[in-house]
Amino acid sequence: MNEDKLLKRIIIIIAYTNVPAILLGYWAFPEALGWFMGSLGSAVRLIWLANDVKKTIELPEKKAKISAAKGYYFRFLALLVYAVAVVYFFHPNIVSFGLGLLAVQMAIYLNAIWERFYSE
Repeated sequence: MNEDKLLKRIIIIIAYTNVPAILLGYWAFPEALGWFMGSLGSAVRLIWLANDVKKTIELPEKKAKISAAKGYYFRFLALLVYAVAVVYFFHPNIVSFGLGLLAVQMAIYLNAIWERFYSE
């Protein structure tokens, strides 16, 4: 599968997981807010990672290693700042926020299961 199609499919899966959070937002606002903000941060980090990989794939090995390490630590720092800001300003449910941050990993597993049983 093409990398762009895979990225798009994973983002769509994440968007579909936000639908129940939005619908349940009235009754369980902190939990829904936590899931939505966590999955938003997770999706942005995945898109950022994909762009970094596209940039480093054509570099020489030594520069690619340095660029990958810098990108990893910069994305991690940005995610940490994002998480602290969300918790400080929005006060979501911490557990649902943490699970939302794992939305990309869950979407990757769901996509792998789908491809295993329903591949073309």
